[in-house]
Amino acid sequence: MSSAEELSPSEPDIEDDDLCPICRQLLHRPVVTECSHTLCELCMAEWADVSVTSQMTIVPLNEQPENFVASNLQAKCPMCRTLTSAQRSVEVEDRVKRRYPDVYKQREEEAVSDGAGQDFSVETLTIYIGNTVEPPENPDDENALFNWNFFVNVSDTSVINEVEILLHETFKIPRLVRRQAPYSVRRLGWGTFIIRANVVLKSGYSWISSDATDTRFAKRVSLPLEWELCFAGEGSQARCRLKIKNERRLLRSG
Repeated sequence: MSSAEELSPSEPDIEDDDLCPICRQLLHRPVVTECSHTLCELCMAEWADVSVTSQMTIVPLNEQPENFVASNLQAKCPMCRTLTSAQRSVEVEDRVKRRYPDVYKQREEEAVSDGAGQDFSVETLTIYIGNTVEPPENPDDENALFNWNFFVNVSDTSVINEVEILLHETFKIPRLVRRQAPYSVRRLGWGTFIIRANVVLKSGYSWISSDATDTRFAKRVSLPLEWELCFAGEGSQARCRLKIKNERRLLRSG
């Protein structure tokens, strides 16, 4: 549908305030951003730009991933590019339901029948990146070696094709590829450095993030991450909550 008038000829013209500025249809499950823009929940989840930098948060090593709503992520607003988050608005939803009951009912039916009328769905992933460490017996020895384990943990490994781990060039084998969990590497060393990891999604998925990069096989399927080894205490980890686009349904039906 390309315009509000096509939704239902029996309905009055839909006011601009009740149209989503992204899809130009009647607001469905509307959310309001902190920067005061109102959009469909799915449009906000799809078009808001989520960066690794804005999402990475240091958390305890024993933290477990929890479910979260994609539209609630801190992200760049698709309208003004301000870093913001969004919350469902019952007030706006009640208003559009009351003004355009038949149109809203049709929007609901589309959402149930074919994934909100889209050829994709937006899903969420929690990624943990970090390292654990076992200190040397004699920490005062400048040449003492730390036994460290670098890891990338993902809340849903079924969507991951591989994780490429890039160590310092002085290592005998600086590049390692892990095609199944655990996505980790254990080594002995005396100094810290930055480890790079590329988290590559399976065919049919892509990252919704400005940090995503292309491979020779697909666009926006690789997410580059960086982690500086931590030798304090038992180690450390950071959490990223990110979004992915799932187009596998379209691939299966095509």
